[in-house]
Amino acid sequence: SNPERLNLDKRRLAAMPLLEGEERLRLLNYQNNLISKIENLRGLDNLIFLDLYNNQLSTIEGLEQVSTLRILMLGKNRIERIEGLGALTRLDVLDLQHNCISSMHGLDAKPELRVLNLANNCLSGITGLELLPSITELNARRNSISDFKCLSPMATLQRLFLSHNSIPDFQSIRDVFGFKGLVELTLDSNPVSSTDGYRQVLVDGIRCLKHLDLRRVSEEERRKASAHARREEQRIEDERESRKGEEERQALIKRAQQEWDDYLASHP
Repeated sequence: SNPERLNLDKRRLAAMPLLEGEERLRLLNYQNNLISKIENLRGLDNLIFLDLYNNQLSTIEGLEQVSTLRILMLGKNRIERIEGLGALTRLDVLDLQHNCISSMHGLDAKPELRVLNLANNCLSGITGLELLPSITELNARRNSISDFKCLSPMATLQRLFLSHNSIPDFQSIRDVFGFKGLVELTLDSNPVSSTDGYRQVLVDGIRCLKHLDLRRVSEEERRKASAHARREEQRIEDERESRKGEEERQALIKRAQQEWDDYLASHP
């Protein structure tokens, strides 16, 4: 057997056993068990991959002994909060899909994290991405997200999956238009996706986008979106000028009326 890998998948384990003499272990798989607590990781100084998918975990704990971790899989558990990750400064992939997480609070600064999976949770908003300067992929499908805020442009973010949420309009995701490296975006099954000109606004506003809602963005579509955007800008400008002209006309009428009233008052 490979001394760097240990597969304990589907063993009906209720607890993580103490592993002795496994100093060379790099990949540890506890998928599909009945484990309710992360424990007994002491001595695994070379561990880079830990998979606890489909267990009965309710909290993230006990990871201080494995600061070498690069990939942590905690999907399909009962976790309610993001916590206990402070020691994992080298984390590259974090999978928390299919849990009960309602906030991104607790996601400490992770300078090397590239992939974050929060699909199928209870999130109402996205915040704190600025703590993840290397993030390239965020999956937040099937939550209750209505707002997306980012304090700084995320130049590294390439793939953003937000389908099946509650995003009402473009204003709620205005920060996404500042992501200059975004090549793939999903927003289908959100209220915003029913907006008139939905694809045109996104294709023109995010110039590097190559796939939107799993459909490729062609050069022809991009040209049409750009032309539509220019026409819309011109229409708005024309309306503004028209309103301005009407306001000036009304002001002239009002001034003339006032001058006439003043004349009549001075010549009884």
